[in-house]
Amino acid sequence: MKAVIKSYSMAGGEFDSYWPDDPSDFCIGMDVTVAIQGKEGGDIFSFEVCSPKWFQKNRAQHPAFSRHILFMNEHDGCAIKAAVGKLVSEVSGETWNDIANILSRFMFWEFEDYEESYS
Repeated sequence: MKAVIKSYSMAGGEFDSYWPDDPSDFCIGMDVTVAIQGKEGGDIFSFEVCSPKWFQKNRAQHPAFSRHILFMNEHDGCAIKAAVGKLVSEVSGETWNDIANILSRFMFWEFEDYEESYS
C-alpha cells in the first residue's frame, strides 16, 4: 500500500498565502491529511515547521527533546510541501496502520496512542 497527501493546512491561517515577518525566524503549526491511494477521507498528521533561529530563541534555553518538527533555515512553502511529499511518497506498508505508524515517527498522528474503550 502507498499513501498520498490529500491536503495541507496551517494552524491559524492560510498556508498558501502565509509569509512570516522574518523568514529566518518563524514557527508554524501544520496539518496534512494523508490517506491510502485511491481511498476517500484520510487521517490528520500534525507537525511544526520552525527555523533554527526561532527554536534557539524559544525552546533551547535548556536541553530539550524535539519531535514532530521540520527544521528549515528560511520559510519556503514549496520546500515544506516537497519535504512532506517526499516523506509520504517513500512510505509503504501492508496495512494503513503500518504506514501511519511510520509517518508518526515524523508527524503527530491524530490516532497516535489511541486506545479503544470497552465500556
